[in-house]
Amino acid sequence: MEILHSAIAILAAIVLIIRFKVDPVISLLIACVYLGLATGLGAEGTVGEITGGFGEIMAEVGLLIGFGVLIGALLHSMGTFRDLVDILARRVGRRLPYAMAGTLSTIFPSIYVDVQVVLAAPMAKESAPAVDRRHGLPWLAGAMAIGIFSGYVFVVPGLAAVAIAGLMDVPLGTYLLYGLPIGLVTALVTTFLFRLLLGRGFWDDETDLDPDVVVE
Repeated sequence: MEILHSAIAILAAIVLIIRFKVDPVISLLIACVYLGLATGLGAEGTVGEITGGFGEIMAEVGLLIGFGVLIGALLHSMGTFRDLVDILARRVGRRLPYAMAGTLSTIFPSIYVDVQVVLAAPMAKESAPAVDRRHGLPWLAGAMAIGIFSGYVFVVPGLAAVAIAGLMDVPLGTYLLYGLPIGLVTALVTTFLFRLLLGRGFWDDETDLDPDVVVE
């Protein structure tokens, strides 16, 4: 039953985030509360597990996450990310989605998602017609998201990667050694599969573009 309740909690969090646009933190908190109550911990036990688990994670990786964010902030302030994206746009041409996904997943996982999106989105919008006139924009947008989250999960000092390494008691060096190639392959393969989905009609400008956002 615990496995079933865990699956329900994970699915509920995903649905809340994707379908109902609920903030990820709130969605995960709701899922955790459900899981605690459904498995018989009770209200007090559920709150204790949530707060205790958060405290344990911060004790393990809080300082490492702080330094990772600091590195990301320095790269952002020096313009390193913007310069690299400009170079990629000029050098790789139509292979830009793969270059973007690979770069974001391996070189810049320490930069916050919001910052990565703000810096990369204008370039993706401008380069979309040169990549693919019909699917250039969704392909680049998807590649950007895929690369960002692959880096966060698999590559140190990505916040999720550091947290997972701490929870699993895996040395960061070991996690980086295995996570770097896994993250890169995951980003590239997923970008390719995403392009196949776009080509099979899973994107429609009339229904999938936000009418409140002007895309020129």
